[in-house]
Amino acid sequence: SGLAKFVNSFMSGMKEFEKGVPDVDVEALMKISGLDSISALGLSSIETDQGFRNKVYLHSPNRVRGFLSMFGDEAKEFEVLQLAPSGTDFVVQQEVKLKTFYNEVVLGAMGASPEQGGVMPLGPQGMMMKMMVDGMMKQPMPPPFTFTGEKLINDLDTNIMVIIDGDPSKMLPVELEGNDLNMPTIQGAVLIDNVGWLVGDLIKMFEAEKAKGGKRVPPFEVIDNANWIGLKLSIESENLSKRDRREIKQFGLQNAMFAHHRPSGKLIVSSSKEFAAGLFSKKPKLASDPVFLAKTKGLPKQGTAISYLSPILMTELRKFIKEAIEAENPPEDDLFAALSMLDFFLPEGALGEAMVTTPTEDGLLSVGNSAYSQKSKILMGAAVPSLVGVGIFTVGQQ
Repeated sequence: SGLAKFVNSFMSGMKEFEKGVPDVDVEALMKISGLDSISALGLSSIETDQGFRNKVYLHSPNRVRGFLSMFGDEAKEFEVLQLAPSGTDFVVQQEVKLKTFYNEVVLGAMGASPEQGGVMPLGPQGMMMKMMVDGMMKQPMPPPFTFTGEKLINDLDTNIMVIIDGDPSKMLPVELEGNDLNMPTIQGAVLIDNVGWLVGDLIKMFEAEKAKGGKRVPPFEVIDNANWIGLKLSIESENLSKRDRREIKQFGLQNAMFAHHRPSGKLIVSSSKEFAAGLFSKKPKLASDPVFLAKTKGLPKQGTAISYLSPILMTELRKFIKEAIEAENPPEDDLFAALSMLDFFLPEGALGEAMVTTPTEDGLLSVGNSAYSQKSKILMGAAVPSLVGVGIFTVGQQ
């Protein structure tokens, strides 16, 4: 608040010398952003038999507002745990309220509203911007799209889910600068609620390009049945080179799909139609997986966000990156910097990580299980810029 008052005073003083200085009420913008609603920050770490229970708490006694409201304000059970197969190695679910953010922060910053008591944070220029944006949002998107920006933004109070499953028993050969390395086969999907209808417009665009013919036609084919409508990668497309086909097959993406799952309304991007369909099957799910349950022991069962990284994936990913670094045979200083970065982000013998964020009556609480305490992470985080600096300096010398 004090900084905002200083900036307001400074800009008022500037107007005496420069008439073009815009009318900006920094204090009002600060309130609209919601950052002034945070009155305290707390961190704690408690040692457990599997590492540390870490907590981060933002105290916001007058409810979470502005930017923070974009990440949800109602604790719910996590749907991703009922979709991800048992044994999945990486999941994320995050509630995202872009419509709320647009209405409360973007429009609030541009023009006066009853909630703001008639305050105009950006002055007359803000009102002009608001009128222009309102007009643009009501106009249809460029052909072949048929929806308006307003229609899209209205469906963007949504959930985003990421599901990735690695299989160390099936290794893929990967060529990296002439060195043959191996990495686990990986399947995955990204799921977004409410916006599956977008696929229909993308299919229209694809079919328009296909009707024209030529080399600009994307290498896809249309899927349309009771459960799915979308675009699947076509490995036989004439517009794919032999090298493209080889790399697509190498990473197991020959059945990659971008589709609308009709029963759920979700937009899904998946490494294969089979993997996406399996998410909605009756097979055992991550919610009952013993490794996941052990790594999330003591964490809240509901919230607005969850993330989980399995011990297996952390181990395999570290192994692959370490082999890739050493295969480059870098100078000793560069090797030290690279391996130090690796130790920071993917420590050896990592036990897996899990975190849940949930709104409380007076703020926002994140609770996680980790191999490291908050203090260790802060100290290691302080060391990272130095390690990066050493790496850049030595590379520059070479």
